[in-house]
Order: sequence, then C-alpha cells, then structure tokens
Amino acid sequence: MPKTFTGKDGELRIYDRGTGGTTHYLKILFCDMNLTGPIARPKVDENLVLNRQTFDSDSHYVEGSDEAILAPLPLTFSCRADDQTHTKALHTWLSGGTMIPNVKGATSTIYSWKGESSLTTGGTSLPDFADSSKSAYRVEVLWDGTTNDYGLRWEEVYFPPNEQAITEAPENVILGINGQVYGGITRITAFSAGTNFV
Repeated sequence: MPKTFTGKDGELRIYDRGTGGTTHYLKILFCDMNLTGPIARPKVDENLVLNRQTFDSDSHYVEGSDEAILAPLPLTFSCRADDQTHTKALHTWLSGGTMIPNVKGATSTIYSWKGESSLTTGGTSLPDFADSSKSAYRVEVLWDGTTNDYGLRWEEVYFPPNEQAITEAPENVILGINGQVYGGITRITAFSAGTNFV
C-alpha cells in the first residue's frame, strides 16, 4: 500500500547562490502548508497556418514567440511570524536586502541566482535583471515518503517587495509570500547542499 504525501511531512527552503563554496538556505518555519506553484514551464504556442484560410494538406503549425516560456510564473506560500532572528532574516531577504542578520548576530551577504540558469540543457542562460538591486533565489520543497521523497525546485524566483503581505489575527501574525519563477522547474528527491542560515 503506497503512502500519500502530506504537508505535515514537508519542508520549504529558500537558497541564495552563495560564493566561495558556501550556499545559504533559509528554512521556512511555521509554514501554513498552503504552497501553490507550477510543476513545469509552459511550451511555446502553436499557431495554425491555413492555406487561404482553408484547412487542407498544406496547413501546418508554426511556433510562436519564446516570450510565453520566459514569462514569470506565480509561486505563493505563507508562514507565521516568530519573535526570533528567523523572521527578521526572512523579512530582509524578501525585501530585497543583501546583508542579512543571522542567528549569531553577525551578518552574511546573500547572492542572487538571477542569470545563473537555463531553461534548456546546454541552452542560453537567462538574462540578469536590468535593475541590479533585484535578487532572485532558488526555492525548494520536499515531502518525505516511505519509499521515495518527492519535491520541486524553482530556479530564479524573484519576490517583489510590494507583493509581500502581513496579516494580523488574534492568535498569530501571517506573512503572505508571493514569488515569480523566472527559471527552470525540476523534480527533486533531496535538498540541495547548503548551510542553514539561522
């Protein structure tokens, strides 16, 4: 009898690109298990070409613009704020900051993944943002199974500062997080290597 995956058995992480062999990740604590994201990128549109607007043996499809496959895709999740360094680091990370306080009171520089990946094997790397103050990160989620683990990796995820929200309730404060996936999407069975940030 196979086991189904449950949110309770999952973990969500955000990674920076790192430098000097050190990649940092930030584990999303108190995740509300409401992550929604794509499992694959779209394909190029197929445009039908007719022979004088008539469907006959000369009719065929031509590929449309590559713009459709390069457009960002939405990724959303939320978590509860805590009173430790974790929420402070997450807030700074999502606000576009680069000097992030870690749990020891020191700061570490985080580095963007933007322009570091390709949507096809051996293909052209995605362009960097025109605005150098913007950063994009790798996001990974993994659910534990009995025989196999199942997860997804989203590359080059940008978190627009104005689309991150905070909601107050009597029992908690919720951070609503909205990302835009510019890079590739792959299935994973283990997390990428990295150093826990807090």
